[in-house]
Amino acid sequence: MELQLFGINHKTSDVSEREKFIINESNQILLDSHLKNIFNNKLESFFGISTCNRTEFYFFGELGISSDIFEEVMAVLGNDEMDKDNFYFLNKHDALVHMCKVASGIDSQVLGEQEILGQFKKALKIAQEINIVSGKLLTLSNKVLEISKKARTKTEIGLNSLSVSGLAYKLVKNIFEEPKDQNILIVGAGSLAHSVMENLFKNGINKIKSVNRSVKKIKLDNDYEVISSSLDSLHDELEYADIVIASSSTELPLVGKGAVENALKKRKYKPILLIDLGVPRNIEDEIRNIEQAYLFSIDDIEKITQENYGQRSIEAEKAMNIIVMEAHAALDAFSLKESKDRINIQLEEFLNNLSSNEINQFKDLKDFSGLISSIKTMNIESDKFNNFKDIKKLDDHIVESMIKRFIENA
Repeated sequence: MELQLFGINHKTSDVSEREKFIINESNQILLDSHLKNIFNNKLESFFGISTCNRTEFYFFGELGISSDIFEEVMAVLGNDEMDKDNFYFLNKHDALVHMCKVASGIDSQVLGEQEILGQFKKALKIAQEINIVSGKLLTLSNKVLEISKKARTKTEIGLNSLSVSGLAYKLVKNIFEEPKDQNILIVGAGSLAHSVMENLFKNGINKIKSVNRSVKKIKLDNDYEVISSSLDSLHDELEYADIVIASSSTELPLVGKGAVENALKKRKYKPILLIDLGVPRNIEDEIRNIEQAYLFSIDDIEKITQENYGQRSIEAEKAMNIIVMEAHAALDAFSLKESKDRINIQLEEFLNNLSSNEINQFKDLKDFSGLISSIKTMNIESDKFNNFKDIKKLDDHIVESMIKRFIENA
């Protein structure tokens, strides 16, 4: 079995395609029972991640099943119509390196962005909580976090990079001379919406309102908080909003073309800036065709706010070198441990066939080199010991410690 993945990102597709393939906690629970039933022992475990830039599916399983896994995942999630050519498929070392690139921010549209490492960690934590990731995939995924942290701390890849909420504020600042004078409506009250509000507030903007599925109190300061209104009030609030920033988790757009047209009419066609941070999108794309309504998707704002890219790209090369070397070392160590575990089981089974007299003779040995040489040169054809030939790859001191441990416990 090997580490494998498939995914879609900002390099292969725009947001209109990416929003069709989203992995979350509930559909991973559904996938778990389905995939285990279909693939049984061919699939050890899996988990997925969805961010603004990508959705990726990581799994540990037999080589050659990635296309079948892909087809089953797409079928369960109702995405059969998605073009497979927009997806990439990686395995072994390439998969581990890619996961490290993702978690470190090298693979993000905003090079070195700050939030992805936390998002990867959160996705892994959720997968552990719902018991879908375990064993070798969990071990390698934790290694991804370790390598990615090292790549970020040993380089300046995150030099002056912005979070998604920071990008939203930067766009607002670029468009309005006095952002603090604008009325801002936040659609959603989750972690990203909270981050957007905090970013605006710390930059002197406090004319902030929020609408959400449920009424929620969002504390921005010891003396200042925003209490979200129900989504039912969205259309009314649009009339007074100069800036709308949407970041809700939703499968269908919450802000429609008709609602914006009505709001503009009531505003006597005073322009509205709309920033859609959602994937799937929160705001209908047709709004781009309305005069006095200026819509920016997550892809749009990430393309126009690239500062210090040159320096960060130099640092990205340094980070990439760290990732490649560390990934090689991690996989080598992982493969060695797997090999040792397999051989140890079969070596013990092999030694169990020895007589008690032979074992007692070995207990008095001070030099095991002759025994080790004999074991390594044996020609064992039995399928029962199909991994035993790998013992030749191990250093003699490792084999000696395995034998000693067995004899001591015999």
